[in-house]
Amino acid sequence: MLDFAQHLVTNTDLSVLHTSAINFASNLHLNLTDLHSHINMDLVAQQFKQDITGDFARGWDNFVKTGQIWALMIGIAVGYLFRSISMG
Repeated sequence: MLDFAQHLVTNTDLSVLHTSAINFASNLHLNLTDLHSHINMDLVAQQFKQDITGDFARGWDNFVKTGQIWALMIGIAVGYLFRSISMG
């Protein structure tokens, strides 16, 4: 798709900028065969089956099981103490 965008940029004629002389059909040189050759149909046709709530639950369980939640709470408490000392 990026190649198609670069094709459009390189094939546009911007030498005439006033609006009465711009003819988009002749300046863009765009036809359907160029468009079709640059679209990857495998990417367009992909389907995703994803369980967002299940992923979040597994992530939270891992966060708690590995003890990272304790590091978060200790970090918040220590950060609050340092903030109160330095600001107060």
